[in-house]
Amino acid sequence: MNRITILIFVCFLFVPAGVFAAGPAGGTLSISASQSGFYQPDTAEVGLTVETTQKSADKAAVENARISQKLLGTLKSLINEKAGDSLNTSGYSLQPVYKWDDTQKKSILTGYMATNGIMVKIHKLDQIGRLIDEAIAAGANRVESINFSIANETKDCGQVITEAGAKARAEAQALALSLGVKLGRVKSASTSCGAYQPAFRGEMMLAAKAQKEQTPIEAGQTRLNASVDITFHIR
Repeated sequence: MNRITILIFVCFLFVPAGVFAAGPAGGTLSISASQSGFYQPDTAEVGLTVETTQKSADKAAVENARISQKLLGTLKSLINEKAGDSLNTSGYSLQPVYKWDDTQKKSILTGYMATNGIMVKIHKLDQIGRLIDEAIAAGANRVESINFSIANETKDCGQVITEAGAKARAEAQALALSLGVKLGRVKSASTSCGAYQPAFRGEMMLAAKAQKEQTPIEAGQTRLNASVDITFHIR
């Protein structure tokens, strides 16, 4: 009875670093570790929106189509499709616009709003500011987001996962030593890796046309977060 009580106490004592389980045929020791690495992004996705409002639905749609066609023409001249740049529609909506009337105590239909979202994928990050400025000049009235990423994320993730795995093994060896056991072969292992890059979000309205300087955009660095979970046999 006393031996069982001591083993349970030791397990709880070391839970933050790993999980130790003993049995008649040996036991296992599970450990988790994480590692981060910072890498230079090489791809950006810029979300642009053309929004038009008119008294009738057809006029709102026609005006939106006219401006969107002009915007697409401008964007196509700024991207390099051979290098992997692209354009695609991210969303479209046409909906009524209502305004509350205090006198009548009800919502009154005032017109219709058409919204066309366009996503631009570009690899020349130093051209993002110019792209935004020319897009606004061509009729875009909202910049919804700018997201940076790494095209070959798998390669960089491999390095971060390797570092996380080495950290996990070192911690497992330290834990095993403190428990008076030895690490055996790996019973199971799993990994995960993903990028974290804060997205630039907000609205750049038509007033931005008045500025003479190019919109400054800094990509910064993308953080890759990797984690590993490993279970070792112990003896």
